[in-house]
Amino acid sequence: AASFGEGVAVRLPDGTVVMAPNALAASAVRHALTQLGVPYQWGGTTPGVGLDCSGLTQWAYREAGLELPRLAQEQDIGAAVSAGSALPGDLAVWDGHVAMIVGGGLMVEAGDPVKLSPIRTANAGQGFQGFWRPTG
Repeated sequence: AASFGEGVAVRLPDGTVVMAPNALAASAVRHALTQLGVPYQWGGTTPGVGLDCSGLTQWAYREAGLELPRLAQEQDIGAAVSAGSALPGDLAVWDGHVAMIVGGGLMVEAGDPVKLSPIRTANAGQGFQGFWRPTG
């Protein structure tokens, strides 16, 4: 992938090119996008078969080379970022849900199935813990 300045380019499914902050984040986004359409499975950690929200983000970052905690509400590790500064690879973390920002105003999350959704901060009344940039 082409690299511009400090960012790393990632191509989204619709052809849009977004800039992730670093190679780790770019790799995590690319891996997460491979799971679009995979069924939701409570406690699921098996790519291509069944994933839950934190299973998806944990697997994508593990493939990129960073180990995240298993539970959604524990994945607020790394640096907190403001909503306006959220970049591809950043995680949106709620008390019981987590999603990965992919850019272009979208995030990837394990709904049923794994899908792209507009970035949001509300999720079924759960407390929003913020946006986080995982760091090794």
